[in-house]
Amino acid sequence: MAVIPETILQRTIIQGFRALRKDSRMLDVIFANMHQDQLAAIKQFILETSIDFSINYPRKDLRVPAIVLILKNETESQGFLGDSMGDGSSPFVPGPEFELSLLGGTAASTSNRRGLPRKIAGPLLVQEQQGPFTIAFQEDQLTLVQEIQSDPSIGSLQLYVVDGAGKGQVYNVLRIRNDSLDIDGSFEINLDSTSVIDLRIPKDPEMADGEPSKVYDPTINLIRRGALYEVSYHLHVLCGQQDQVIYLYSILKALLLSQRVYLESQGIQVMKIGGSDFAPRSEYLPDEIFQRQMTLTFTYPFDFIDEQETFNHLQLQLAIEEDSGCGCGSSSVLISKTIDLTE
Repeated sequence: MAVIPETILQRTIIQGFRALRKDSRMLDVIFANMHQDQLAAIKQFILETSIDFSINYPRKDLRVPAIVLILKNETESQGFLGDSMGDGSSPFVPGPEFELSLLGGTAASTSNRRGLPRKIAGPLLVQEQQGPFTIAFQEDQLTLVQEIQSDPSIGSLQLYVVDGAGKGQVYNVLRIRNDSLDIDGSFEINLDSTSVIDLRIPKDPEMADGEPSKVYDPTINLIRRGALYEVSYHLHVLCGQQDQVIYLYSILKALLLSQRVYLESQGIQVMKIGGSDFAPRSEYLPDEIFQRQMTLTFTYPFDFIDEQETFNHLQLQLAIEEDSGCGCGSSSVLISKTIDLTE
């Protein structure tokens, strides 16, 4: 996926502070060598003080305490032949968050902003419901069952009813056979011959965190183009007191470490954290401030989806020569045939 690091880092820090204010035990661990009165003052500062976050220095006067994110440098670290990072043979091109894959458009959508996880099979037509938790397929699915059994990366599956009776229901698949499957639990709304289902993995941690538009038809020829970039960002931590800078800097480092899984799922890989004291440009800052600088270095992908040019028609010409048998030569017949490859 294409990554806008500023958006992901900002979301990570905001989510971290929200989680910290719901459960402040991390502060007790980080500042274990403080006295209780000092710890109480730190908690009051972190949990009750509004902390500004800016991407680049704002035009207006900066209010402290504040965190300012600034790009230091960026360079392409790894290129690919023809800028190709995958084509339609990969299940991640265009990616489930961009696929026009549901009948009717939005059936069985999930509650989170990342959309639907990767589809393994579908649409599959239902013949009938054979009990409170069993449905039968209209066609034999032996090939699908064999593929699922031979691919250890698939694991468990979820059933999404995408059209017909029961549309919008989502259940965990307990057992799948070539002619039917069982769900964990029972159907709230019975399925019938009008029902259509998809089989998807339960969760896809690498989907884009946002509101991606479903704009690509997965049946057309698509290619992902891009490269990997190595980038460094500076996080300027600014406070009105010397000790507050140290506290906020330490907490910020802990928040980034605690959300490393989320960062990696969004494409920010191999993050390294460094830091130093920093002499800021005085024209951007109030008179009485103290500052420390954190350096974030990581690799991330930047890519986009492109449609490949392919052949739509194949024209064949066949020349047939016939000998008349009278010694006066032969005659030829030209046969032309055009094949539509889109059918």
